[in-house]
Amino acid sequence: MTERLLASNSTGDRAMGTFVDTFFAMIPLDGSSASINGIVMLPVLVFGAETAAPMRATPVALVHTLWWAAARYLDDMIDTPQLAQSEPAEFNRGVMTAIAVGNYLPLRIFGNLVVSDAARFRLITEYSNGCIDALSGQLTDLILDAETATLDDVLRNYEGKTGAPYGMSAALAAQLAECDADRVDAWRSFGRALGVLRQLVNDQRDLVTERDEDLRNGTATYLLVHLLSTVSTARRAELIDLHRQARTSQEARAELKRAMLAADNVSSYAETIQPIVRTTRDTLVSLGGDPQCVNELAGLIDETISYFPQFHLR
Repeated sequence: MTERLLASNSTGDRAMGTFVDTFFAMIPLDGSSASINGIVMLPVLVFGAETAAPMRATPVALVHTLWWAAARYLDDMIDTPQLAQSEPAEFNRGVMTAIAVGNYLPLRIFGNLVVSDAARFRLITEYSNGCIDALSGQLTDLILDAETATLDDVLRNYEGKTGAPYGMSAALAAQLAECDADRVDAWRSFGRALGVLRQLVNDQRDLVTERDEDLRNGTATYLLVHLLSTVSTARRAELIDLHRQARTSQEARAELKRAMLAADNVSSYAETIQPIVRTTRDTLVSLGGDPQCVNELAGLIDETISYFPQFHLR
């Protein structure tokens, strides 16, 4: 695909080809290989569970990966202010290309599939709905206030901003496998639940790697809101003050992070996550399908919740 794009006479095609090539080249450099593996394997294994022919779903795996390539770029623009302050022409070119990669290239892929017009319509509709749900979640993420948010608020947000694209990916694979509507819905629910788990792990990665982007941006993460919901009124006021200072103060970030990563908080946090883990596993068991692919999907759940053993999710 990128060879065709880069050989095109179209400036837009060449920009998209360079964007995608750059994204894939960065994967081994930024430590995201495991994350991308999960993004690729989810639709492949869902399709395989239904058909025992997983590799026929590679177009859907590519669509899912392109969505994340675009989303990560735009998310970096939000999370890293200095990137947004780059030379205006370069910034605008990057944003416009990311939007094209996440929207136009998937439509090309759907257009090239050998399926009926009705099936193609269902695939495009599924993708469009997933994109809108993810956008709604991301916009909610920008305004959700950790000081007033409940854990249910955070989970609903996670179900949108990260759950929606994973749910869309699983449902696309089910649509491609010609599943009935109820089964497509069930696979979408499984994908959404897996996406929530992966967002929780992403929150953990931000702390463990000391990027601390969520603390700098004042993001209402599940771990932070959980902490605020379990302490005394006086302690809560102290933590909220630290949360406000954390945007600009490294000292405040360090102190708040110590409280978030304290053993008792991590332990009670992990306890509240277990029902989500069980629901994800139970949904997969209820769906069944080709045993090898179902086992691999179960392994994908285990792999996700085992990234950072100190959080006791497994």
